[in-house]
Amino acid sequence: MTELSEKIYYADQTILDRIKSEFELIDRKDWYRLYRNKKDNSYWRLDEWDKYQEQFFVRLNSFENWSTYDDKELRMGLLKQHRGTTDQICTWNDCDRKTLTDMALCEFHAYTEMGLRK
Repeated sequence: MTELSEKIYYADQTILDRIKSEFELIDRKDWYRLYRNKKDNSYWRLDEWDKYQEQFFVRLNSFENWSTYDDKELRMGLLKQHRGTTDQICTWNDCDRKTLTDMALCEFHAYTEMGLRK
């Protein structure tokens, strides 16, 4: 299989299957699970499953403070990549970012104000 080259993924069934076969569960804490890649020893964090939330699989720089790693920027970047952007400007007051496709908001405001994850 190809190496996971991105820093963050939506934990769809393909990713969950790869976790089962290529990763070892190291720890669980709060709402996360810590995994180690068996091949390259990289560390990854998976959100615990919740029927109301998207699960994310995030590559970590180290296992230290793994449960408190702030991946908000990565999540917003993935949202932007997944949805795409337009040439329109976000309608949020004083925002000059481009809107997400089929939306009136940018990725920042869709994520932080509307709670959009995918």
